Amino acid sequence: MRGNPVPLSAAVRAGVRNGWTAAGLLARVLIPAYVAVDLLARTPLIPAAADAVEPLTRLMGLPGEAAVPLVAGALVNLYAAIGAMAPLGLSAREVTILGLVLGICHGLVLETAVIRQVSSRWPWLVLARVGLGFLAGVLLHRVMP
Repeated sequence: MRGNPVPLSAAVRAGVRNGWTAAGLLARVLIPAYVAVDLLARTPLIPAAADAVEPLTRLMGLPGEAAVPLVAGALVNLYAAIGAMAPLGLSAREVTILGLVLGICHGLVLETAVIRQVSSRWPWLVLARVGLGFLAGVLLHRVMP
């Protein structure tokens, strides 16, 4: 054992403090995304956008409205996608497919900025991530009951 052990009460206080900090950070992303999608769903905007992209999302077994969390996750981060996904009432199967696609092509803006610093082939990497995410969604839709 190295050094002095931390008393249990101090460790618990630090853990609770860190937990509240993390919860606050998540809430700042999830709650606005949830509210924005819920409000937009009550306007003609999301249904119109959903109709436009439904041929693509249907190939993955997703409704057109799933484009909202797909775009949020690809452009912002996974937490924004989760917040955008919540009010849509997707099935567990649809959430699984969406999660796989987003696991492959999330945070493209920030990660592309980093990749540009080390590779001149960054457009191909972005295209590969988006294409492989879409392909994975289509394949999962085909094999998942």
